[in-house]
Amino acid sequence: MSIFERNIHGAGQWKDWRWQQKNAVRDELALRVACGGWSEDITAHIERNLQDRKMQITPYYIDLIMRSLDSGPVTEHPLWKQVVPYWNEHVPGDYDGTSENWELHHEMKTPICQHKYDNRVILRMTNTCNAYCQFCFEALRTLQVDTEKANANTNSFLESVEYVRDNPAIEEVILSGGDPLMLADRRLEENLATLRSISNDLLIRIHSRAPSFNPFRITDELVAMLEKYNVNAFGVHVCHPLELSADFAAAIKRIQSVVPIVFSNMPLLRGVNDDEKTLHKLFIDLYRMGVKPYYLYHFMPFSPGASEYKASISQVIAIMDRLKRRVSNIAMPEYVLPHAQGKFTVPLLDFEKPENLPHFEVRDGQRHYRFRNWEGQWCSWHDA
Repeated sequence: MSIFERNIHGAGQWKDWRWQQKNAVRDELALRVACGGWSEDITAHIERNLQDRKMQITPYYIDLIMRSLDSGPVTEHPLWKQVVPYWNEHVPGDYDGTSENWELHHEMKTPICQHKYDNRVILRMTNTCNAYCQFCFEALRTLQVDTEKANANTNSFLESVEYVRDNPAIEEVILSGGDPLMLADRRLEENLATLRSISNDLLIRIHSRAPSFNPFRITDELVAMLEKYNVNAFGVHVCHPLELSADFAAAIKRIQSVVPIVFSNMPLLRGVNDDEKTLHKLFIDLYRMGVKPYYLYHFMPFSPGASEYKASISQVIAIMDRLKRRVSNIAMPEYVLPHAQGKFTVPLLDFEKPENLPHFEVRDGQRHYRFRNWEGQWCSWHDA
């Protein structure tokens, strides 16, 4: 059944999050049919990348793309570009298929528990997602076909819980993945109940892109669960104003009814949202919904499609400097470089001549941005 026949055959199922996942598009042919067709060249690029990369796009998200498509080709649509592996270049600094963006080996205290910063841990609850961002900084866990990363199971979860119990300096547990909301309600509730049993003071935070990709996942049952186990914060991942649909807004409102803090993390992607007008609208529209724009993440260096998505740091400094003068402070996110050795807030200084700043250096004809991480260590970032 075509997703566009839902009014005839699937109207009753369209808002069933499980139906959305079951009917997600996972191959080039199904995507081409849903999008109205394209050239053999585009087909070849996508099929080549799908040899070692996953694609999964919910009918909801494809419908969002097609309903907002103007006269231009679908390959230029900012939502399509996030979820379809279309790039065909390889340049220095591009993804090598082996490097870690974030999960350093010594930080993994269990197969799913990462302890990077002193007072908090991340639990990778699953390796699957509602839809796959083709720029994912956890590509080795989520995007790679036949990943070697361990998926969460009962033993690794309970081992992680004991690690938290044994380390009183840990004040916060972040449920991430993949996407933790890919878990069935029963499994998710068991996990939340176990975590809450550690302490009533333990901060529990959930990161998810479900409101963007499958907002129907925010069910009455899920909302009741978030309230019952006192989830303290909910981070929604969003990239573009077109994702802030009526269904997205409804999902956010339901989360806000029981979770005191709802914020957004936003990857900065060339060709998707790397312009002042788009970011301005994204920040302000989130603010209108009561969502705090929290982090604007520069595209990570070891992610698929680096040659496609990676903007220059100096360009983004200039954009953020101008927005800082025009957008309410509460709507302005922190612009950060998410490095494997820790995030770094980029100062908005001397943006007109960033090459004069001590942060930049040139090696072998390539420009690098140098900074000290949270532990005072020097880090190097290959710039576009």
